[in-house]
Amino acid sequence: MEELHQRFLEQQLPRRYTNLAAEKMLVEKYRAIEIPAEVLADLQRDPLANFEQVFKCFKIEDRDVLNRIYSDTEKGIQEEHKARYEEREAEDRPLEPSEKEWIRIRNGELLRVVLTSEDGEHMLGFTVQGLCYALVDDLMIMKGIPQGEECSLNNEYYVHYLQLLQWQGHL
Repeated sequence: MEELHQRFLEQQLPRRYTNLAAEKMLVEKYRAIEIPAEVLADLQRDPLANFEQVFKCFKIEDRDVLNRIYSDTEKGIQEEHKARYEEREAEDRPLEPSEKEWIRIRNGELLRVVLTSEDGEHMLGFTVQGLCYALVDDLMIMKGIPQGEECSLNNEYYVHYLQLLQWQGHL
């Protein structure tokens, strides 16, 4: 762990990334498309989503990107959801637009990302609608080390952050 700590210090990686850097990563790596926050109105009822601090919202629905980023486990879960939905399709009940979106999310055809910011410059947090560990890992890196957190091997958050940087090939 000491070696990772030293590499982090030597490479002078940012402790926190800007909102614009997070947006650039989403657009370039995931071909994310910005969407209006109003599309995600269901998040207003989620106290953990910090809806009043939303910086930007995105959707990822490029089939090539989704096929590349999902793990085999995630693809297996999505196949299970598809099979369950096909069984329920025979119910003949028309679906609301939001229900259709959630079916697409569960089936792995759509991911939605909400970035939040307290100061308008740095990412405070994020919400991902859909299951994609690779995306969450990248967003955790972009979130960085919260202000006030110490870059010390005694800090569990920092140690986890170093491991994440290593797993993602940054250290």
